[in-house]
Amino acid sequence: MKLNFLIPDVSNRKVLVCFLSSLGWSAEVFSDLEPINDNDLSEVSGQAYISFDNYEVTQQTSSYTDVSETINTEFMKVNFGADIETQLSIDHLELGKYPRYENGEPCPASGCDPNRTQEVASADISIKDFALGSYNRESDGSVTTDPFKLIDPFFEVAFERRPNGTKEVIGVRLGANQAGGMLSGDIEALTGNIDVSIEGFQPIFLGLGVNIKSRAYLQYGEGGDPNGNNNGSFDPIRAQYIGILDGDDVAVSVGPFTPNLTPGNCSLLIVDTCHSLSKFQSIEIGKDSDNGLVNNFFLSTQKKDISWAKDPHGNLVPSYTQDLQGETIVDHSNFQQTFQGSFFNIPSGGIILTPVEAANGLPRLPTRYTDAALGLF
Repeated sequence: MKLNFLIPDVSNRKVLVCFLSSLGWSAEVFSDLEPINDNDLSEVSGQAYISFDNYEVTQQTSSYTDVSETINTEFMKVNFGADIETQLSIDHLELGKYPRYENGEPCPASGCDPNRTQEVASADISIKDFALGSYNRESDGSVTTDPFKLIDPFFEVAFERRPNGTKEVIGVRLGANQAGGMLSGDIEALTGNIDVSIEGFQPIFLGLGVNIKSRAYLQYGEGGDPNGNNNGSFDPIRAQYIGILDGDDVAVSVGPFTPNLTPGNCSLLIVDTCHSLSKFQSIEIGKDSDNGLVNNFFLSTQKKDISWAKDPHGNLVPSYTQDLQGETIVDHSNFQQTFQGSFFNIPSGGIILTPVEAANGLPRLPTRYTDAALGLF
């Protein structure tokens, strides 16, 4: 189902009369009501401002945090046909704050089992001094803005349809079909999907080095965890590190030689491959894409593991595949797997770093403007 609300072109006088009349305004001050003929109607133009997508998917929960089950899920998505440029600051973005075991399972209402390891972070998403967009000081002393762009923002609700005909809200998400710009903050913990390209020259010794190309994901950092996950293992829930996963192929080029190497225990060629998220104070979303934007950028909260459709008009029959670390999840071609709790999705192609930037981190750009005399924060 797709409903469109149209904003008419009111340059035509007769169209203006009918439009105001439909709102309950008196048209007597203009003229008597007259039917619109085909020629006049052909002059009417409009643009979709709000639309609704309603669709249903039978899907299997991912088993990463849930006991695997098949559920019938109905989705209602509200699309806003708008282009937004924003400068946004939040002192502390904190979502999904509750006790949780290290494997992602929430602790019961009675409390956590002291014999089981809990997550170190207290929330699924915790980012201090969170900001979208940035400010720039030009050479002449003037200040310009570099806003964060949100194209076609949306709000979506997921319902579980029970066999008895009742429905229960099990998830909501807020995002944009396309987004790009600078994201800043002191990242303490992150639950979600963040796929980073690492490409460029990696110095090794006395100016010598190699060119590498690989991808980085949320991971366990130094020390792993008491449940047996090693350093560099995939960790999409309350992660505090990001880097190349142990065992993943890294394309290395040294002159005519192009071997593939694999890191182990957070190390490759004496170079660290596990990096604290807190080192990356400002990250450019969309830098690795052709138009500076990524698709399906969103924040979500769900009571169960849910796969959100990237395109509600695409293929809505999910397929299952073996993904990172052997997890069986929904095929990412038209679905984004999320986990019980809060989830931040920064799609593939959104972030690119050089090996040096990955190792050293990224400084924070100015995100608040107070006064030209005082400068930037």
